[in-house]
Amino acid sequence: PDTWANADAEGAVSRPELEDLLQVLTQRITLSAIDARAGECLMLHAACIADPETGAAAAFVAPGGTGKTTLVSTLGPGRWYVTDETTVVLDDGSVVPYPKPLSVRRAPDSPYKNEVAPTALGLQAPDGPVSLGALCLLDRSDAHRGAPRVESLATLDALVLLVPQTSHLPELPRPLQRLASLSESLGGVHRVTYREAADLAGLVDELTGDAA
Repeated sequence: PDTWANADAEGAVSRPELEDLLQVLTQRITLSAIDARAGECLMLHAACIADPETGAAAAFVAPGGTGKTTLVSTLGPGRWYVTDETTVVLDDGSVVPYPKPLSVRRAPDSPYKNEVAPTALGLQAPDGPVSLGALCLLDRSDAHRGAPRVESLATLDALVLLVPQTSHLPELPRPLQRLASLSESLGGVHRVTYREAADLAGLVDELTGDAA
């Protein structure tokens, strides 16, 4: 215990259990990577998968613990796994891949997660350029029935929902204009209400296909 306490006091990552250590380490690396790009590019709290033939990607924005990792692990095989956490978009619309280990909850309501290698889930990191073709807000609901419901949002409504799911947005030049311009260049933002990640397979094909 003294060793762990001293390590924490010095800013090191320290936990008595390996899985807990890996979870904290992954979080620390992610936050450091986000902070390193502050003021340089748009960063969305979003999962992202892409068509391997075209490099066209769909990003799915949502708060933590609401379905992003499940979507990637379900629909990622056969597609490029770009990230399950932070979608980094450059000025030209290209996406910087961040194919980190997937943080999978040990139990449905548990704050603890296991860090799973993408290859263990059959996921492939991009091996070519990735460009953002669609931007969606996820709204997973156990009460939803039937096919996913897809709504196109007005730009202002989309901004209200997107802004809380960004990192370091105020540090960008003209941040709201930048986010609005990206949304409009993609034909708007879609809000997707669904129950099971598998139900979104057709939508992902449509979005990345249209982007091609």
